[in-house]
Amino acid sequence: MLRAHLRSGRVRTSRSGNALAVGLLLLILVTAGVGALLTVSVSASDGVSARVDRFEVKRAATSSNRLAAQEIWSGYMRTLGGAPTTLIDVRNHLNGIGLLAQDPAAPTRTEYVDTLGFTPDGPSRFLLGDTEIESVLVHRVDDPRRTRLEVTTVAVARRGADDEDTDVVVTATDVFALEPPRWEGLDYTLLANNINCIMCHTTVDDTRRIYPGSPGFRGAPDFDRARVGSIESFQFRHDPDSFIAGTLYLGGPAVDEHGDPIANWGSLNLKSAEFDGSGRLLEDLFGDLTVVDMDPADAVAPAPYENLYLNYFDNPEPIDGVLPETFPLPFRDDGGYEVATGTATPEAGEGNRQVDPNEFDATVASFSGSIAGGRIGVAPGSERVTTIDRARELAAGTQTSLASVTDGNVILTGTDTDPIQIDGDVAIDGDLVISGPITGSGSLWVKGNIYVRGDLEYDDSVLAGVRQFGYSPSGQQNALGMTAGGNVLIGDIYRPEWGTGSPVTGVPDGTWNFTIEQAAIFNRREWIKTQPELPGERVEVAVGSETRQRQLMRTVEWEEEYAHYANRWNGEMRTVDIVERVQVGTREEPVYTWVTVPPLLPPPYGRERRVRRQTGTREVPVYENRVVGTREERVMERTFIEMRTRTRSARRPYDPPRYESYEVTVREWQTPTYPNPDYRGPDFVPRYYAFGDGDPVPVMNKNGHFDPTTGLWVAEERAAAWDEDEITIADPSDPNDPLLYPAGGPVAAITTLESTGSWIDADVLRGLITDSLGDRPEDESLKVDATLYSANSIFGIVPNSPGEGTNGELRVQGALLAADIGVLGPVGAELYYDPRGQEVLDIRDEALLTLVHVGRIPSVRY
Repeated sequence: MLRAHLRSGRVRTSRSGNALAVGLLLLILVTAGVGALLTVSVSASDGVSARVDRFEVKRAATSSNRLAAQEIWSGYMRTLGGAPTTLIDVRNHLNGIGLLAQDPAAPTRTEYVDTLGFTPDGPSRFLLGDTEIESVLVHRVDDPRRTRLEVTTVAVARRGADDEDTDVVVTATDVFALEPPRWEGLDYTLLANNINCIMCHTTVDDTRRIYPGSPGFRGAPDFDRARVGSIESFQFRHDPDSFIAGTLYLGGPAVDEHGDPIANWGSLNLKSAEFDGSGRLLEDLFGDLTVVDMDPADAVAPAPYENLYLNYFDNPEPIDGVLPETFPLPFRDDGGYEVATGTATPEAGEGNRQVDPNEFDATVASFSGSIAGGRIGVAPGSERVTTIDRARELAAGTQTSLASVTDGNVILTGTDTDPIQIDGDVAIDGDLVISGPITGSGSLWVKGNIYVRGDLEYDDSVLAGVRQFGYSPSGQQNALGMTAGGNVLIGDIYRPEWGTGSPVTGVPDGTWNFTIEQAAIFNRREWIKTQPELPGERVEVAVGSETRQRQLMRTVEWEEEYAHYANRWNGEMRTVDIVERVQVGTREEPVYTWVTVPPLLPPPYGRERRVRRQTGTREVPVYENRVVGTREERVMERTFIEMRTRTRSARRPYDPPRYESYEVTVREWQTPTYPNPDYRGPDFVPRYYAFGDGDPVPVMNKNGHFDPTTGLWVAEERAAAWDEDEITIADPSDPNDPLLYPAGGPVAAITTLESTGSWIDADVLRGLITDSLGDRPEDESLKVDATLYSANSIFGIVPNSPGEGTNGELRVQGALLAADIGVLGPVGAELYYDPRGQEVLDIRDEALLTLVHVGRIPSVRY
């Protein structure tokens, strides 16, 4: 029993020890787990705190970057005093505050932290909230069209007084650009300061609607409206017969061909299309548009998506998109800078409205495009092409490619088997003569003039008889933009009016034509901007009175009397018969004929005779006068007038003449003058057109007047010749010419329509143009596939006479954008907007230079 009891006790004792051991182990584990849990919780809390700190520090760093960039920009704006912004002025300001342009590969950063107004926290320590800003470094990099500011902030959150390893340090870099924004006129089909002749017999639409199956347009939503804008004025002929599938925006008034404001738009044969409340064109089942009248938007509360806006700039905010107010120069006009050194050269031609060498170089320094294919001819800038054989040699091609920038005058000619191939942005330091098929995507920036001498059409593929607009057979996009520092000229600008006479020479004793007429009209508009006052309509006004004398009748004697009667109306009415001659029958009368009878005696004693003999009878009417009614008439009476002759008697004493005084009002014709609301000030540099170097400048400013009521220049639309009664002819060779060389004012800029610097003779250039026109089907319209831009003009004449190469129609698929547009398709024009022009032609409006946040370089944590 004892052994059993003891055995039993041992057993019980062993189980209790095990339980205790297990309990102790569990206690240890639980204690360890709680400790571990507490450690994990503390670590998690630290992690959350660290993440919060990093977020706050990063936010403080990016805020510091923005504050620094904004402070630099605000400092520049404070120096302007209301003057316009320019990139050259920005760079001069940055130089003045010590932010010099740096080499991107080896920058020397400028410390900017002590100028930002952060709260000081001891020597060289600055706080933004609870975050210490250790450093704000600014790195400036210039490129041709913008200045970049790379701002780097080092921000720190202090987590321990003695342990820097626990600090949260963030370095953040933001990139800002001081650059002009993209010009907002690139979404217009047709845009000019003033529009007139081109809107006769014209259709305006969108390529996305005309070619809905093209690869670039497939799946597009409802069709956007086409947009036509005229910034200053719009002049229509009495029957424009045109259609705009969209909206017409007018910054100023619209007038008819006589210069009078248009009041009844519904009666004008200028129509629009129906579109929905979102501005999308509405098509029927057949893809046709519904034609509607132009209906001006409400002048007090205009709504978006109307088809006509008058005086668009009267609205404080754009109602239906932006109508630009200016045409920025594609090449800067600040004098430019030396590309090799980056040194600004404003003295080289700032503000002269000409493209100076450094301005051209600075604009195109970053270009990297190229041209291959086609026939490429380059005439060095020093060469003068004087023969058609040399011109045709250049047109046939003298080299195989063009680099991004070419020095010289270029002739580009594409063929069906060898189209021009463009890739990217290409610049030409000279003039460009271009025609033929073209493929690729890019832009041409030409310092001088661009001459489109024939068809310039995309080499697009055709599938099942349908053109795939803007895409080549290889699937490559075809899109072209062209801009000129001078002018863009389409077709034969030398063609005389009506196609008769000798080619235009641009001088008063030569032939007149549409091109010179349009130049004279555009020159008038530029001349108006230079005049503080404008002449009004001639009026006859009273300028005073004067005293005059007249002789009184003398009393005389008469030796003989006589009298006569004079007829005069007495004003009374009487009834008189109305008598008509009425046929009452007929009667017969003989008919005679002259006949020749032989002589009575033989020759030479006799001769033939002509005698009148009756050959028959005829019936003739018999008339008599009959009273058929009465009428009222005034009575005329005979009045007795007595007159006598003067007595001639030597015995009569002398009777001297006597006089009396009387007052008369003196009147004369005067031309009043009125303040000019469009005067641009004494520093304004006008830009005039002449046909060629040294040619006179025609200004059509004598055939109209200023109307102070409407604020318009009232004149006929057309001029017929070099008529000095209508046109002022300014002489560029006369330094005293008041129009071109005003006393105390800047010298006017003159841009020519003929080749820049006369590098090619006029008859040779016209030979190239007629060659190209003669090689195309003359029963087809002239085609231009491109977005064309000039801060000066786009001129063009499309011939329509047999043998001249076209049917008188022009078809542009892209856009026409220029300060002045004088293009004539006498039979008609089709303008179809291509939105891809915005992708290939980067026009910037430097007057709107601003600060833009470009992006952020990822933050770095230490």
